[in-house]
Formats: sequence, structure tokens, C-alpha cells
Amino acid sequence: MIFKILMLLLVVAGLVYWIRQPLGVQDAASRGPARPRRPAFVALCVAAAIATVASLLSVVLWMGSVAGGVTGGGYRGEADFLLPVAGSLLALAVACAVGAFFKRRG
Repeated sequence: MIFKILMLLLVVAGLVYWIRQPLGVQDAASRGPARPRRPAFVALCVAAAIATVASLLSVVLWMGSVAGGVTGGGYRGEADFLLPVAGSLLALAVACAVGAFFKRRG
């Protein structure tokens, strides 16, 4: 479990470094030819959209499994893992959306 938490923190740190690059890297980039940095914005927007759709799909699948137990199907907790997965995907979608907000130009 601690390995998963450390890997998640490593991914978050990498995203923060990628979105908010140090000043030395920005200065070196500003000396070269001016080019818009749109690919990061587009990638973050696409990642936010995919994570949102995956989160909604996980919630719908979880609700469907619980509904089977309510209607007499005898729910035994087989799909309880879907709710934390949906929450994690939603948090990832929000993080990507915030990153895209900071990356936008104009």
C-alpha cells in the first residue's frame, strides 16, 4: 500500500514539475524561437476528459452492482472496489483540469 502511495506522489510531483517548470527552464526556452506550448494544454484537456468519463463509468457500474442487490440479486460486495477507483479518477480529472487552466494562454 505504501508503494502505491509513493508512486502516486511521484506522478503528482512529475505533473507539477511538468506544468510549473522552474524559471531556469523557462528562461532558456524564451531565448530560443518563440513557439506556443499548446500540446501540454491539449494533452491535459484530453486527460481530464478521459478521466472524467472513466470515473462516471466506474460509478455507473458500481451503482448497477448495488442495484442488483437491492432488487433481490443478493449483493455480496463484489464491486466495492469501483467506488475508490471512481474517486481516484475524479481527483485525477480535477488535477488535469487545474493543470490545463494554468497552461492556457490568453
